[in-house]
Amino acid sequence: MKVLLVFPPSWHPSQPYLSLPSLTSLLRQNGISEVIQRDLNIELLDLLLTQKTCNEFYQKIIDKLRYMDSSIEPSRRGVSTEKRQNLVDAAEAIPAIIEKVEPAKNTLRSEGFYDLERYMESVHIINESLQIMSALYYPSSMTALSNNMRHSVYSSQEIFAALEDEEENVFLNLYKENNLSSILETSPDILGISITNTSQIIPGLTLAKLIKKQNKEIHITVGGSVFTKLIENLKKVDGLFLIVDSFIVFEGEHALLELAEQVAGKKDFKKVPNLVYRENGVTKINEPFYSEDLNALPTPDFDGLPMKLYFSPASVLPVQTSRGCYYRKCTFCNLHLDHRNFRTRRTDLLIEDIRTLSQKYHAQYFFFTDESVPVNKLREISKSLLENQWNIKWMAGVRFENALDGDLLEKMSKSGCQKLVLGLESYNQRILDLMKKGIRTDVVKRILDECLNAGISFHLYTIVGFPTETEKEAMETLDFVLRKEYLSSRGFSCLPSLFGMEKDSPITQNPDEYKLGSLMSPKNEDLGLGYFYEVEEGMPPEEAERMYNYVISRLSEELCPFPYNYSLSDGLLYITHIRQKNVSF
Repeated sequence: MKVLLVFPPSWHPSQPYLSLPSLTSLLRQNGISEVIQRDLNIELLDLLLTQKTCNEFYQKIIDKLRYMDSSIEPSRRGVSTEKRQNLVDAAEAIPAIIEKVEPAKNTLRSEGFYDLERYMESVHIINESLQIMSALYYPSSMTALSNNMRHSVYSSQEIFAALEDEEENVFLNLYKENNLSSILETSPDILGISITNTSQIIPGLTLAKLIKKQNKEIHITVGGSVFTKLIENLKKVDGLFLIVDSFIVFEGEHALLELAEQVAGKKDFKKVPNLVYRENGVTKINEPFYSEDLNALPTPDFDGLPMKLYFSPASVLPVQTSRGCYYRKCTFCNLHLDHRNFRTRRTDLLIEDIRTLSQKYHAQYFFFTDESVPVNKLREISKSLLENQWNIKWMAGVRFENALDGDLLEKMSKSGCQKLVLGLESYNQRILDLMKKGIRTDVVKRILDECLNAGISFHLYTIVGFPTETEKEAMETLDFVLRKEYLSSRGFSCLPSLFGMEKDSPITQNPDEYKLGSLMSPKNEDLGLGYFYEVEEGMPPEEAERMYNYVISRLSEELCPFPYNYSLSDGLLYITHIRQKNVSF
């Protein structure tokens, strides 16, 4: 049995994602020795950002321009003129940037990363290069973090169109020229594709369709949080099962292990937990859904991933202390759908994970990727790290809990905690209560002040435009995050988001409480993850969007996005570097 696990574009290139190493470790522990994991996101970025590839794109753009000039159909002249101008601009820009691309990429992998001006310049060069090259597929565009196409990822019809669109789907040619043959030569029995973000839907399914065309015998399964939220939708989109054989929803370790056994044996797929598949023309969903025992799982295994290709001078490895959210009451949030229930990993096992990963991959930096690490777990982690006297630097997502006091924060800081990621959402108590956040503004202020005293940086998430929120209330939050002591603190970052009505979030169950006039599913979005809505009080969606743009502009004026807002893991490295080198901030 051979299993190939793939992480498709687009994702942040700073560090590996945790899904493949978690799956790989359990498969290998249970005797499936031929497990290959590939991060196609970083592989393709590394390939694209070379002088050779830039030159190849330059020649393709020149050839495309010649072809367009010789054969423009009258009916397409409007579109062709716009595309032609984009190609002309790209052809003029590429020669000036070709020789800068590889030095920019290598800067982010070296000590030059810590020179803020060089860091910012390198990020700009990389994104500019990718956008210029993607002019060949206009109006599609690509950066190091994302890809955008005119095809909606929320419509199966548009997704299917994108998968065949040679003119606009950049990944079709990229896969054919660089990845398809090596995947087919591997001859896996199972190809697992992890789709954890909507930006990965078209790249991931493009790969699946290309492989299925070449070898129908490979069982292609797709996992990740996106399709976990679309379980019911999968029943209605038969065409997806012509591209993939199955979907693994919720957690995938034992599901993938059982799938491997069935693919190798009797193919009795009803025995595979969390599997969605087609049988005799009917979509089957294997319930009840299975939740992993975190204390029975092995340490994640990153072997086989190209650790040196990530755009970072040191590895920042993701680990988990828990799965699910222990709070689960925020009315705007549907992240609780990713996991059926909340569970924690024993602290001794977690500490052993850190020790193993630190030694095996020479890693000093760790990011606890939990929704929120419980306060008791923070206390136990800090105690264990202090007792072991390891030089570990870490960051974690936490809630504004009253138990997060100055004494604990001080211990966390001494144990290596550099930064905390917190969901503030609003600094208006009425809005916080309506969100059912379970926090008070005085506690928020106290915790952030004590973080500053303990030398712990913080990142704040905020939401603009929650139903009934007024412009004045939104400004309260903005004024709070722009406090001078925060702006002048080391590593402070803040990322606002515009409120979106997400599928299956608690607010959708009781719209009257939030003065919502109506909820509407967008037309033609059979894979939609949200709703349009009307409000009876507060800022309507269009005003909320204007306020959001204003908040973004104010933050951009006051707060440099690099590196802390650009990448939390990059920010962790910067904070540690500043402290160790005693560099002025």
